[in-house]
Amino acid sequence: MALQFNPPQKVRGMKILNREAFAVNYKVPALKIDAQFCSVILKQLSGCLLNKPRLKNIVPDSDKDSKKKIVLLDPTTSFSKKQKVLIKDGNCEEISYEIVLNYAYWSTDQILRAVLPENIPEVTTAFEAIGHIAHMNLRDCHLDYKYLIGKVILDKNSPQIKTVVNKLNTIDETYRFFKMELLAGEENMITTVKEHGCTFTLDFSKVYWNSRLQSEHKRLVDIFQKDEIVCDMFAGVGPFAIPAAKKGCVVYANDLNPNSYEALVQNCQLNHVKDKVHCYNIDARLLLKHLLKNDKCLYFDHVIMNLPATAVEFLHVFHDLYSDVEGVKNDVFDEVKLKLPKIHCYCFSKAHDPIKDAKNQVLLQLGVMNLENCTVHNVRNVAPRKHMVCVTFQLPQCVAFAQHRVAGGSKTLRK
Repeated sequence: MALQFNPPQKVRGMKILNREAFAVNYKVPALKIDAQFCSVILKQLSGCLLNKPRLKNIVPDSDKDSKKKIVLLDPTTSFSKKQKVLIKDGNCEEISYEIVLNYAYWSTDQILRAVLPENIPEVTTAFEAIGHIAHMNLRDCHLDYKYLIGKVILDKNSPQIKTVVNKLNTIDETYRFFKMELLAGEENMITTVKEHGCTFTLDFSKVYWNSRLQSEHKRLVDIFQKDEIVCDMFAGVGPFAIPAAKKGCVVYANDLNPNSYEALVQNCQLNHVKDKVHCYNIDARLLLKHLLKNDKCLYFDHVIMNLPATAVEFLHVFHDLYSDVEGVKNDVFDEVKLKLPKIHCYCFSKAHDPIKDAKNQVLLQLGVMNLENCTVHNVRNVAPRKHMVCVTFQLPQCVAFAQHRVAGGSKTLRK
């Protein structure tokens, strides 16, 4: 049976990190050989070498003046006759060599498996990197060991990671960002991240950012065409708005959180798109009516609603939204050939069929039986049996003109 290297049992249950306690010694068979003979030995004894991760098979002799090398062997190895002859002819000395494995040797997973009680089956080593910040989402069973976990994550991911935080269960009800607690490292929540050629600066303790959504940001922006007009109702610090503007779109971006708004404005300047992105800091329920009222010729090609916890509840703003548009009078037109926007509405679903459930959520809020040109994309699993889903659909005319039925002709407001 091959030799197994593991941290010492005495660290089990440790809550305050003691790095020295992880040192353990192992004795393995070895060969002391002339340095110039190493390549031959490695080739002929390849199946007999120790071959352990993060350990070299050849180490220097402890005697600094020695011209010998030490070749480490697997304790279960047995030499063939040919190999024994090779060892004898090469003047190799069979010895016992002591390996000292310390805290630096063990992986994050090995350390935490050794520390956490055996009745905790799950070991969490995963984190989301937001610039220099490692963002963890610890389970209740890990909380007694959270500071030790934080220090281990910091140690094993330095120098890229300088701060380790844990998401608390509480969420700011007004601005919808999660509160964080510092587990290890610098108390510096202002960070910079790069995504798809764009740079974003943000205060992670005050705004929402999720690096796991970078593929979704790209997927949606890839749909947009140059010169299209995009409204981002919950823009955050700009992960949709800024790359869309870089693509050549005109973007109207809004966020209720003043910290997100400030970061959005800063990031527009940082990415040289401030002339393409119009930034707002108002309630999303008022945004579309505000824009249509103040710019009679403004019609959106796309509206992004990326607030999956509650975005479907904002769909009511589209009811009768276009009836007061200049030139649309209920005593003049029978049919309005208006280019209505595509809506990209995000929501959560815990249903067995999240695709069907997400679409039904949208239908219920819009008050319609069906949607034309509707596609539903399963973005990702955010938790066991909880999905983030994007429902894309053309705003139905019956919703856009819900209360005012026009009569007596037709008019094209935008080709």
